[in-house]
Amino acid sequence: MQCRSHPERNAANTCNQCGSWLCNDCTVETQGRLFCRPCLAVLAQAPTDHTPPPSYHAAYPRRKILWGLLFIFSFLPGANYMYMGLMKRGLATMSGFFLIIFILSNTSGALLNTMFGLAIPVYVITSFFDGFNVRRRINAGEAVRDDIGDALSGILGNKYLRTIILVTLAVILVVSVLGFAISVITRLLPLVVIGLGVYIIMKRKPPSK
Repeated sequence: MQCRSHPERNAANTCNQCGSWLCNDCTVETQGRLFCRPCLAVLAQAPTDHTPPPSYHAAYPRRKILWGLLFIFSFLPGANYMYMGLMKRGLATMSGFFLIIFILSNTSGALLNTMFGLAIPVYVITSFFDGFNVRRRINAGEAVRDDIGDALSGILGNKYLRTIILVTLAVILVVSVLGFAISVITRLLPLVVIGLGVYIIMKRKPPSK
């Protein structure tokens, strides 16, 4: 994981309020808890009861998310987040998954089918690993936001998931370009052959008398 403010540095901590990954320079410890500077500034101005904003999933001390159940729910992107109580995040993730399937089932082009066919496994793998990352944070008693922004920051901050996404996008691009090139060559090849034949005939010299 990389620091949110310093992408070139490896993260050493996470903010107990927003869950962002932080390097040592960006981490502020107070009363035994770790915060990023923006969250600490907000808390310093908050009412004395320190009630979390409504967009945050409540942090429970050592709340247990069962590994086995999460593993089962992870095969349907979004269901894993719902199991952990992150309903908005789960519904958005599941909607995106079914949208890909809907587009895939209503397209007839081989190129589009290939692109969306490759997108499905990447979507499932990304949701799978991010779900277990969220489980680790909830089990540790950290606050996890119930929104897509936190999911994207967690996914893009993970170098392994970033690598999987980039490799898949590269494969989709190569397959798309090759498919287009093959399609063009297949359509133009008869014209090229005919044109070459005509050229050879026109260039033939008449027999000398």
